[in-house]
Parts: sequence; structure tokens; C-alpha cells
Amino acid sequence: MEREKMTREELLCELALMDKRLSELEEAFRLLKKSEERHRNFIDSIDESCYEIDLDGKFTFVNERLALNAGTTKENVLGRSFRGRFLPEEAKRITRIYAEALRTGNPVKNLIYSYLSADGTTRIVENSSSIIQDADGRPVGFRGITRDVTDREERLGELERAKNFLDNVQDACFEVDLNGKYLFFNDAACRLMDSNREDMLKATSLDFFTPEMAQKVFKMYNRIYKTGEAAPHLEYDIITKNGDVRHLQASVSLIRDADGKPAGFRGITRDVTERREKESDLERYRAFFENIDDSIFELDLRGRFTLFNQATCRNMEYSPEELRSLPIRARYATKEEADEIFKMFNQVYQTGESVKALENKALTKNGQAVYFDLSISLLYDKLGKPAGFRCISRDITKRKMLEIEQEQLRERLAQAEKLESIGTLAGGIAHDFNNLLMGIQGYTSLMLLEMDPHHPNYNRLKAIENQVINGADLTRQLLGYARGGRYVVTATDLNELLGRTISVFSRTKREIRVYESYAQNLWKVDCDQGQMEQVFLNLFVNAWQAMPGGGNLYLESQNIVLDESYAKNLDCKPGSYVKISVTDTGMGMDERTRQRIFEPFFTTKEMSRGAGLGLASTYGIIKGHKGIINVYSEKGHGATFNIYLPAAESEAKKPEPPASQARTYQGTVLLVDDEKMIREVTGALLKRLGHQVITAESGREAIALYQADRERIDLVIMDMIMPEMGGGEAIDRLREMNPDVKVILSSGYSLNGEAKDILDRGGAQEFIQKPFSLDALSHKVQYILDMGH
Repeated sequence: MEREKMTREELLCELALMDKRLSELEEAFRLLKKSEERHRNFIDSIDESCYEIDLDGKFTFVNERLALNAGTTKENVLGRSFRGRFLPEEAKRITRIYAEALRTGNPVKNLIYSYLSADGTTRIVENSSSIIQDADGRPVGFRGITRDVTDREERLGELERAKNFLDNVQDACFEVDLNGKYLFFNDAACRLMDSNREDMLKATSLDFFTPEMAQKVFKMYNRIYKTGEAAPHLEYDIITKNGDVRHLQASVSLIRDADGKPAGFRGITRDVTERREKESDLERYRAFFENIDDSIFELDLRGRFTLFNQATCRNMEYSPEELRSLPIRARYATKEEADEIFKMFNQVYQTGESVKALENKALTKNGQAVYFDLSISLLYDKLGKPAGFRCISRDITKRKMLEIEQEQLRERLAQAEKLESIGTLAGGIAHDFNNLLMGIQGYTSLMLLEMDPHHPNYNRLKAIENQVINGADLTRQLLGYARGGRYVVTATDLNELLGRTISVFSRTKREIRVYESYAQNLWKVDCDQGQMEQVFLNLFVNAWQAMPGGGNLYLESQNIVLDESYAKNLDCKPGSYVKISVTDTGMGMDERTRQRIFEPFFTTKEMSRGAGLGLASTYGIIKGHKGIINVYSEKGHGATFNIYLPAAESEAKKPEPPASQARTYQGTVLLVDDEKMIREVTGALLKRLGHQVITAESGREAIALYQADRERIDLVIMDMIMPEMGGGEAIDRLREMNPDVKVILSSGYSLNGEAKDILDRGGAQEFIQKPFSLDALSHKVQYILDMGH
């Protein structure tokens, strides 16, 4: 009603006020819109990526830079998860960080991470973000700004690499002020000065010079200070903390402050002590080049001499003028030799790889053949292209002759080592086999003692005993090959032994004609006659088998003195030897067979005619007597076996005749063996002989038993090979308790090596080899026990 009562003038005035207010509102809206536009333009134009994401990680707001980096539009980014921009592991890491910020309410500051940009490159960014809250203060997302710091991180990486470089470079890097006090230095500087960082910081650079050298260095640095020019090749000596003198080469430049004024010096120093020493030797090297006996020369690509020393002229008997006009191919006698050396030069040219110690034969000017070791390397010009060859040639004519001789010696040594290793194996097999035979022999002897001779099984058991003897003979051959010992050594006339052996053999081989030629007054040799008789029989049987249709067999003996050169060829010591030669007119053998003839189990016969141990055991027996055996043969021309045995220096004792029957003597025997079967059967044999028996399965147990009952024990039978403590050590311990202890050493091995050493030093009075019979055991035991009565 009041408005209706308003006059026209009042209405016009009210309308004017409303119009003015509307204009003000429009102006305010325009200004607000302009401000918003300005802020939006600002956000869209800055280099940093601005964004807002909800709690699911989806973008609710992004600026143009973020969309540009993503390679798409803002519309395509909105609503998508930020995780799509990262590798899986990186996305997980960022998610964990944001989850922690949400839990604590703390903003994310300076988070560094990498992502894949639109062009596929990896970029590094630094991110800071804060939590967005709704009107009720509840978190609804994150608002953040991301800055690309790829260049910064790469610069930091470069700085880190530079630091690592300075820390690890071998050259010393340093900075000093104008007073010479160290401002910076790397680890190499400390090493160079033999000093630590603390001492370096306290010192000045002048502390490492003699007064004279300090003056010299001061002048060098003073010139740099005055001219401002770097000095890249300073050289001077220092004295390290340990007193060593080192020669250094330095590159030094001036350091200026922010105002351009000199503030110090920066330098890199290298230890060139060794180089200076080498430079001082250059003159000696030149003299060496001209006076060395080896030929040193260079060739162009046509093979013509361009540089050579005096030895090249001297060794080839050419003048310098003649050598310059002589292509290298002219030095070789045949086209094949020249082509071969050309191939080697061409190989060096094609591959660029040097050839060292190439053996070749050339001709001197006078046509004499000489052998050289030639080393070839490729020469390059300044452009890196092949320009020729550098060669060193050494006359090896004398060495070549020696190498031929050495190769023959090496072949013999290799064969000997091969046979030695096989022999070790054969010896081990024989030892174990003898232990098995011992059980068979012992139990058979016990059964025979308790059996009537007319029993049906008596002869069968006697046959088993005979087979044991045959088995023992087989292992004896194996041990013979393994150099298994000389049983009873006597000074022996080999003429007599050879004659006796061939007499027995020839009676059964009438188809072979024997021719004997024995030296008068043949020197005696120290040998085991039984083993040497086996050697001769093996050679006779081998000859007979090589002459299936009959033939001639020649036996010869002679005294021979081997001088040093001849003994070297035979791989033995110089001195007096008896030589035995056995020659047949059989089928002979080829080189391959000759090389393997002394290997065990090697045979050219069918299996039914032999086990291949005859010549192998022959070899072992001869080696065991410190002798030599070799063979010369050609296919179809027979074979000659030569044996060389050292002549005896003195007569040896004759062997005692074996006992003819078993004796009995009442005594207590300590039987020591690690094998239960050996203890049982040997113990039964000893009890059968009337002895009381105490058994021990080891050396340690034997020592304990002997210590506890030494007054009752009359004799110890000790096995040589046992685990933990062997027989030799156990015997030594027993002798410490009782120097007069009576000991028989027992082993499946022969009397050689360790067994012989034990007897020689008085560790045991007797030796008995397994398998042994009741009679042999009785004889040995009775003999030892009788020594005390």
C-alpha cells in the first residue's frame, strides 16, 4: 500500500537506485569473472602440473600442463586414476605415501618420483600436496603441484659422478690457496703423499719438497699467478711422508674469486716416476737394439726390409745394402716354406693379431739352413691403416736339436708316469685280494688239520689251497708291476740264473732254438732271485708266443758302464750295470703296441691265453730293482728286450731256508688287524699252534691293550695298513713303551716302501705277506720267539 502511495518521482528514484545496484553487481561479477579467468590462465600457463584427486586417486581437476605432459586433453584426464602414469612398483610406493599422509593428516612434501611421459621417456618430478577437506572437515582428496626436476636430478647425478670420479681416479686432484694450504684433495692425493686426510689438512704443499725443489716449484706457481696462464706440463720431485722420492707431472691453473682476483691454484698430478726411469733407459735400449743377438726388423707390405739391427745382417750373412734389396721370401729354401710364411704374414694383416714364436726354417746367404722363432705384429700408419710388419727373430737351431732329444725323453717320462699310476692301482687291488685269500687260506688250513686225509673233501680242500697259491702268484705279479718289493735280496750271478731258467724252459719248448752268449766275469747284481727268475720266464713265454711256428731265441749278457749322456738317454743314473738282452725272431710289434706293452692287462692275445700281466710285472720288478727295461721291435722283425740292472756293491746275506713243518711254542700273541675276518682266521691258526691270542682292530686299541698287559704279551703281529693309525705309527708307540717288543709286520703288500722302511729302522723283526700258510706263520712266530730264548 505504501508502494502504491509512492509518487511517480519516488518510483523513478527507486528504479534509479536499483539500476545502479544492478550495474554494480554486473561490474563485480565482471571483475570476479576476470579474476577467475586470470587465476585459471595463470594455473594453465605455469610449467608446474596442478591437480586435485579424490580418495580413489581419480583426477577431479588438472591444469593444461598436466594434460600436456600426459599427451591428451584435460577432459580425457578428469575421472582417470593417477596410477596409470606410473610403473606398477612406483604406483604402489606413491599410494603408500599418500595413505600415510591421509592417516597422519600431514601434507606430502618434496616427494620425488618418476613417470612415463607422453613421448615414452622417463621424467623425474618433485611433488608437494595437501589434503582437501569438505565443509565438515572430512578428507575428500588431495590438492598438489608437481614440478619437473629431470634436469636438476641429472645435474645432481653428474655432480655425483664427478665426485665419484675424483674419489676413484688414480691421478691426484687438489686445490690450494695462495699460501699452499690444501683446500681440496682426493684420495689419490693422500695415497700419492703416503698421508692421511688429517695430516694433509694440516700441511702445505711446500712440506713435501726439499728446500731446493720448493724454490723451483715456487717459481713455477709464481709464473702462473702473474700470467694467469695454465701450466699443463710441470714436473717436479716430492718426498712422501714415508721418505720415498716420487717424480710428478702436474697440470696447474689459477683459481679466481668472485671478483676475478687470484685465490689459489687447482691441479691434477700424476706419478711419472716409472716413466722417467724408463726414459732414462732409452739410450740403453737403443744400444740394446743394436747389440742384441736377436734379429729385429720391420718390413713394408711388399715384404722388403725398412728397418733392421746389426744382428739381422749378421745372422743372415747379408750386408745392409743387400738386405734392403732382398724380399723376405728369398730367405726360404722351398716354395712351400715361403708360402707357409706368407700365410702367417697374411693372417696378421687380415686379423691384426700378432703371431708369437712362430718356428720357421730359413737360409743364410751361404745356403745354410737355420731355425728361427719369429714373432710378427702389424704396423700402422698415422691414419690407422696397415703399413707393414715388425718382427723379432731368434736363432733356435741349437735349441731345436735339443728339443728333439727332450721330446724323446718326455715320451719316456709320460709312459713311466702312466705305468706308475696304473701300478699304484694294481698294488691296491693286489693288497685287498691278498686279504681275501688270507681268509680262504686260513679257514682251509684249519679244516685240513681237522679232517682225515681219506675224507672225500680232503683233496678238494687241497685243491682250494692250490688255487689260493695260484691267486697269490697272480697278486705277486700285480705287486711286481706295482714295484711291489724285493723279498730276499742276494748278490746274484745273472749268467747262472739266466742259464738255469732257460734250461728248464727250453725242455718244454723244443720248437725254439736257444743261442746263449754270456760275458765272462759278469758283475753280480743285488736282486731277489725268485722275482728275477719270474722276469726271465715272462720274457721267454712272450718270445714263445710271438713265434707260434718256432724260431730262434738269443740270450746275451754283458758288463756295461753308462756315462752321463748315455744314462740320460735311458733315464737312469750313470754307473756300472749288467745288461741282459733277450731277442726273438717272432712277428714283432707296431709302435702302438710297443708303447703299451708294459701296461697291466694289455695283451694282443685272446683272453684264454693270458691276463696280460707278464710283461707288466716284469716292468715293475725291474723298476723295483732300480733297473731299466726297454724294447725295440718292428712289425715282422722280432723283438729285443734289454734289461739294465745296477751292479752289486757288496755281497748280501743268503736267504734263510723256509721251515719244512709247523712248530708250536706256547706264548701270548697280540694280533692287530682292522679286518674282522683276518683277525678271526689268523687267531684260529695261532690258537691251533698253541698260542694264546689277544686281538685288536686298530692301532690305538693295540697300544691300550699292550699297555694294560705288556708283561703277558710275547709277540705282536701288526697289520701295516689300517685307518686312523697305521701299523708303522702303532709300532713306534709300542717301542716307546718297550724298546724290546717283538713284532712281525703283516701286509697284503710286498716288502717294499713303508714295510721295508719299518724293518730297516728296526720297528719290526720280521715281515709276513698275506695270504700265508699255517707253516709259514708257525715258522715266523717260532723264529721271533726263539730270539728271546
